[in-house]
Amino acid sequence: MIKLKQILLEGKLGDCYPAGGRLIMEFFGDKEHKLVHGMVNGQGALEGMRYGHCWVESRDTVLDHSNGRKLEIPKQVYYALGRVDPKECKYYTPEESAKFMVDKGHWGPWEMSGDVVMAEDIPNAKPEIGKQDMKIPNDILNKIQTFL
Repeated sequence: MIKLKQILLEGKLGDCYPAGGRLIMEFFGDKEHKLVHGMVNGQGALEGMRYGHCWVESRDTVLDHSNGRKLEIPKQVYYALGRVDPKECKYYTPEESAKFMVDKGHWGPWEMSGDVVMAEDIPNAKPEIGKQDMKIPNDILNKIQTFL
């Protein structure tokens, strides 16, 4: 069984942004799938802290394929477990995702920092935004550009 702590730690330690970015490209042209960059709340020692995570939504189902898993869970359950606030999420169509990937050259996040923060403080200043160390390889960028 997957532990909630594993799910919530991935935004900081795992491959959620590349996994979500690759997954959303499978749905190019589909208006029912969205790439989501959001903040999730920690538990235990991380109680009171939030950090960035990435997943794909299809209607009322969350597809979280980070760290080699293929978690598919009802959106309502996923949001409750991670205490996700939709107002603090950024939602992208496959086309918007591809454009950000090409323009920014990294998997994300693009419009929020995703860094570990106190539960009441979401960084949004321009210098805090984006994970420059998660660059998208040129061969993948070239494939994404063919969609645009």
